[in-house]
Amino acid sequence: MKQVDPRTKLALGSMAIAAVLIARDPATLVVAAAVALSGVPVMGLRREFVRAWSLMWPMLGMVFVIGLLFFDWQAASLLVIRLAALLTVSFIFFRSISPEETGAALQKCGIPFELVFILTTAMRYVPLIGQKIRNIMDAQRSRGIDLRPRIKNIGNFMALLMPLLVQSMLLSDQLALAMESRGFNRRGRSSRRRYRLTAKDYGLMTGSLAGLVAFALWQRM
Repeated sequence: MKQVDPRTKLALGSMAIAAVLIARDPATLVVAAAVALSGVPVMGLRREFVRAWSLMWPMLGMVFVIGLLFFDWQAASLLVIRLAALLTVSFIFFRSISPEETGAALQKCGIPFELVFILTTAMRYVPLIGQKIRNIMDAQRSRGIDLRPRIKNIGNFMALLMPLLVQSMLLSDQLALAMESRGFNRRGRSSRRRYRLTAKDYGLMTGSLAGLVAFALWQRM
């Protein structure tokens, strides 16, 4: 995947997500999730996936409970399987394409640079904010402040929110200074790398699109 154009990665990821959304029966979704999971060890993302899954399963449990309340257990199970497959595919997609490649692909597709910058900045800063949250929690835990998600610890959450707010404001100020010093609004901006679609890219996108169309027709039969 490193040798293909970012637009190809973006197209393949979008079609994989579309395939999960098109699938109707649980068996197909289970197969889709299994195929996506097989790519986790191949790409060396096992540890990161386990860490991400620890945040996914509470959301899956909540979706299952909501499905039971408003539908039946079959519909709730289908929702959970679809969401699990969608999260797995999205995890692999966003780990296989860097924020720089995402920005380049969107710019090549005609998206204004300002919108691309907002998206790529969010992609870069979300992991950074997550690391800062873990650092603050470790520091406060060393001071004897319990920040575990418990009802009795609600009053202690200010010890997490206030340092996080201060550090976020410092980050935004540093980003604003960096943008101003580098001439963010300068005209005639050039890219550090030049991307070009090759026959391999066209072949991958054409084959994937044909497979997606065939899959959609099969699901409608």
